[in-house]
Amino acid sequence: MIHVEKRPEPRPPDFDFDARVRQPGLSALVELTGGPRTIRRPGPAIAPQAETIHDLEPQVLRAHAYWTRALEALHTAYRGICAYSCFRISPLGGQTVDHFVAITRTRLADAYEWDNYRLACSQMNACKREFPDVLDPFVVQDGWFILDIDTLEVQPGRDVPDDLRARVADTITRLKLNSRECTSLRRRYFDLYWSPQDPAKPVPLWFLEQEAPFLVREMRRQGRVRPEDAPARP
Repeated sequence: MIHVEKRPEPRPPDFDFDARVRQPGLSALVELTGGPRTIRRPGPAIAPQAETIHDLEPQVLRAHAYWTRALEALHTAYRGICAYSCFRISPLGGQTVDHFVAITRTRLADAYEWDNYRLACSQMNACKREFPDVLDPFVVQDGWFILDIDTLEVQPGRDVPDDLRARVADTITRLKLNSRECTSLRRRYFDLYWSPQDPAKPVPLWFLEQEAPFLVREMRRQGRVRPEDAPARP
């Protein structure tokens, strides 16, 4: 994992998050507790499920998953990079909206808040689920997670504060960042760079960085890039 800079909530003309996600979601919560809809929208009223929002079961929101409307905007804002695996998510690879604080562990209204969203591939989202032991990519600092370039496995960084080292290790375990799938994909990109099919047409490092930024950061840090890609010495 690497630090992910939080992007601002999208607004018109690109995408009206408030009108398309937040307001329909908040209206659904009101209707689910017997109140009148708070926005104009087509279709029948939502049947009440409880007397108060606190009494609602989180799973009822699955029928009102307005957060999926923000998926394209989320993908654009975060350049298509999974916040946890640090690989570009293919359109066919199952991009998802991850509620960093799971719906089961926070105010239900937060299901419709942009700041609670992280772009995640389906595999990472399935691993993380509602478990609270995964570090927030917005909080993670570069260097907390490093790679063993020989095995391409993720490890806690040497300079991780002692009080966070266990949480870094728990995040690696919870997300299965050293699974065969993850390490094989890192190996594929690493070999694509160092052993191109046509040696006369080497794969540029900038392309690799667009696809696997964590891998490239570690390749640079450990001097495992071609001379032409190495930073100029002062």
